[in-house]
Amino acid sequence: MQTMNLKIEDNFFPQFQEMIKNFVKEKKVEVVEDEEYDFENNYPENVVVSSVDEVRRRVYEAEKRIDEGDFITEDEYETRMDKFFSEELGIKR
Repeated sequence: MQTMNLKIEDNFFPQFQEMIKNFVKEKKVEVVEDEEYDFENNYPENVVVSSVDEVRRRVYEAEKRIDEGDFITEDEYETRMDKFFSEELGIKR
């Protein structure tokens, strides 16, 4: 079996995604990635928050760190977010 990496234009991606889904159903193509891909949301599963409780837990932990004086400046936050989006999601902000 051959393996291929592709870059797909954003405006064509939905159609391409549907084609791939059909190929997967017909067992002509296998999606090979390090992370599971959620075709419905277009995000890797590790990025999607799956429950309200998880969001509450993350907010609580973030607020607790701020209360304890463990916070960063807005500039540092922007730098970290730029790095995160670039490295983890492949998006340039």
